[in-house]
Amino acid sequence: MNMTDHLEVREGICEFRPRGESSLVEAVELITHAIKYCRDRRIDKLLVVTKGLTGVSIPTLADRFLMVEEWALAAKGMVVAAMVTSPEYIHPEKFGVRVAADFGFVADVFTSEADALRWLSTYRIPG
Repeated sequence: MNMTDHLEVREGICEFRPRGESSLVEAVELITHAIKYCRDRRIDKLLVVTKGLTGVSIPTLADRFLMVEEWALAAKGMVVAAMVTSPEYIHPEKFGVRVAADFGFVADVFTSEADALRWLSTYRIPG
């Protein structure tokens, strides 16, 4: 999958909408590349809509920890991310969001794109 075919920047927010069959590892890698794309272009807000991906397994707690750690390292404090996914992928206590905060990565997860965009549009990176 060519990542840039699924990216669009609108009103200061980079929207990434990957589609197709994907493993969890591949999906995490795609999102990492989208974060780096934003960071390298000084786009500080990223919306990731994963509802177009199929075949992605539900992440374990260890998976959630490792993927968020990878994304935090990619963001380097320069990108805020909102992910939109199906409810079954969201941990009941938003474990990944809490881990992200521990790594200094501001991120949240939503089932509604409107809620994710509202959250992203009101967030300001300090500095």
